[in-house]
Amino acid sequence: MAAKKDTSAMDFILATLKKSKKASYAEVKAAADEKGLAVYPIMYGRAQALLGYVPMKPRGQGKAAVAKAAKAAPAAAVAPIAGAPVTRGPGRPPKSSYVTAAAPSMDLSSLDGIINAVRSSETAKARYRTALEKIQSILGDALA
Repeated sequence: MAAKKDTSAMDFILATLKKSKKASYAEVKAAADEKGLAVYPIMYGRAQALLGYVPMKPRGQGKAAVAKAAKAAPAAAVAPIAGAPVTRGPGRPPKSSYVTAAAPSMDLSSLDGIINAVRSSETAKARYRTALEKIQSILGDALA
């Protein structure tokens, strides 16, 4: 069976804060050091919260709970308002601009669709190759 945790430092902090509500962390730590107790800032803050001196959110209200609630919400409730611009992080392009460029919708159910897909990929490959050749020549001129 696990050994019981030593709560003497926390008990000391709680007792000190009950005596003097305005006691600073430095005062509490100095008094605890005299008694040989290890006190950390997180313990001081937790004691203040337990005594109700500082506001505290109930447990389970963090990022994980918010993400879980958002995932459980229906898609219609989360959808943006019609006509409102969809914003992304700074420097990130709009989602639609790179999704359509990266994965154009193609009909691969017929032979004509497959041939068109191969032709468009060949065209894109040629375009990328010329762009890379331009970049290579610019870098060659700059480094030469």
